[in-house]
Amino acid sequence: MNMLRTMRRIGGHQKNNLMNAFKGRPLDAPSLVAMTIDLDDAEIAEGWLRRENFWQESAMAAEYENEFARWNGSSHAYAFMGGRVALSAAIHALGLRAGDEVIVPGYTCIVVPNAFKYEKINVRYADIELDTYGPDVQSVKARINEKTKAILIHHLYGLVCRDYEALIDLAKDKGIKVIEDCAHATGAKYKGVNVGNRGDVAFYSSEQSKIFTTIQGGVASTNSDEIAEGLRSYREKAPLPSRERITALLKNVIGSYYQFKHPRRWYMRDVAELKYAKYRLISTTDEEMKGIRPSFYGERMPVSLAAVGLNQLRKIDQYNEKRREQASEWERVCDKKGWKKPVVVAGSKPVYLRYPVLVEPEKKKDLLWAARELGVSPGVWFVSNLHPVPGVLADCPNANLAVERCINFPSLLN
Repeated sequence: MNMLRTMRRIGGHQKNNLMNAFKGRPLDAPSLVAMTIDLDDAEIAEGWLRRENFWQESAMAAEYENEFARWNGSSHAYAFMGGRVALSAAIHALGLRAGDEVIVPGYTCIVVPNAFKYEKINVRYADIELDTYGPDVQSVKARINEKTKAILIHHLYGLVCRDYEALIDLAKDKGIKVIEDCAHATGAKYKGVNVGNRGDVAFYSSEQSKIFTTIQGGVASTNSDEIAEGLRSYREKAPLPSRERITALLKNVIGSYYQFKHPRRWYMRDVAELKYAKYRLISTTDEEMKGIRPSFYGERMPVSLAAVGLNQLRKIDQYNEKRREQASEWERVCDKKGWKKPVVVAGSKPVYLRYPVLVEPEKKKDLLWAARELGVSPGVWFVSNLHPVPGVLADCPNANLAVERCINFPSLLN
């Protein structure tokens, strides 16, 4: 049955290829995922598939952590099998306990509040602003009470949060910890410093839809020796993924290259689909959608994926510059179409994981117009306040408007 579905997808894809070729259009629209996976990454993955006896080694995983910390300008960094796991490590390192409250933007992915709820920490949602889609400082301030122990600041779409400094100052004034969600913004800078270095602790993602990728993965960083000890202890207790899971992850690296970056991907993606579809992993499981912690949650990064991560770090600045160049093109499109552009905060240097714009609600519901007019398939982050779980949050009008109207264009087209 799965093979039948795969063959139907391939048939539909090749039919679209023929239609695009007939109309003089590009055979494949740019992908929103895995666009930094190149041939060298696939070769690294293939090499580690042949070195299964060395998968228990930790030296290269430590090298990856040290290199990330150096590149990011952080004192400490620890690698896990997901940004959400890195967030869980941050929760542990900050000493947050059951019954504590945290303030989280009401425009996020379900895995963010899940990380707190798994520890029975209460989440209060603040509204966002519509300039950079970050938490609005006044909304956050209104939700602080005696139980508030932490504020989560996110930098969405690779933009630097508009109220970044104001939120940091507010937290310091109230004696509240700051967790920076940099899952979309690895490499974005504010006043010459990478985001994630102004709060108490930060987490980053290397999931396949992010700035750089190990298919699944994440990093927690801090400049505090005390918090670092908490991150380290969490990492030390974290198990490695199973051999089957590591195999699937490495196969996904290889398959992603052929699907999204190979020069002849218009047909190689279908070859890869046949060969690697059975290894495909879902980033957010049905369990997580229901708020249930998966059995494999909480794993640390194995050496084989760390090797891919190291190679990705060597290219990250180059790819981020390409993202900025494409953002300039999207700015011109927005000026022509009359769409609201994202704001670049003074002193900031975004990385534009995706280029977000506000369009009419009907344009978000049916995106076929974008392929016709612009030659791309936009993303729909977010389809709900706690993406992708359905539901609307009260008292978050800006977040609700963004859910209704925000689409996001790819920033890497080749």
